[in-house]
Amino acid sequence: MGKGGQQPVLASQTNDNVWKSPYNPLAKDAPELPTKGQIRAVIPKECFQRSYFWSLFYTARDLAMAGAFVYATSQVLSTDLPNVLEQPTEFATFVAGWSFYAFWMGTIMTGPWVIAHECGHGAFSDSQDFNDLVGFILHQFLLVPYYAWQYTHAKHHRRTNHLVDGESHVPPTKEDNGLSETLERQTFYAVMHEAMGDGAFA
Repeated sequence: MGKGGQQPVLASQTNDNVWKSPYNPLAKDAPELPTKGQIRAVIPKECFQRSYFWSLFYTARDLAMAGAFVYATSQVLSTDLPNVLEQPTEFATFVAGWSFYAFWMGTIMTGPWVIAHECGHGAFSDSQDFNDLVGFILHQFLLVPYYAWQYTHAKHHRRTNHLVDGESHVPPTKEDNGLSETLERQTFYAVMHEAMGDGAFA
């Protein structure tokens, strides 16, 4: 907002304190939004080219990182749980070390998960049979059934943000959240939700 300018209206509220977006796509003066086709048309064509070499390279790289981290951890940490009363220092080292391992291994394994996800979408290679083969193998390591996930995930994309038919991220009703007709918190779950914030329940 420059000198003498006006603050744009980003949101509005109705009389009953319910938030309402000021943007109405059906209004005559509503700005025209680009279509999916128009957006796709300006993306460089090489972004849509699938490569067996690079897909397999990234798969091998991420699995090698995971294997190297497992080996390095096995050289410095023991799986034997120390007695917290008799060996407090060793116990603290055990907890800190394995917590460090869990965080970073989870971070590393995000790579294979994303690759397996792209196999399910058909983006790993030009062959869906090869995509399914790699996706199936990776999903076994990730303990997620590949074909069941592929089916439900496709439904998730077909019904994204649908209030009833969505496969995931379906918003709960006020009854699910323990709210009364006046939106007062009535259950322990509702009080806990209020205290912890929406982020913990997203």
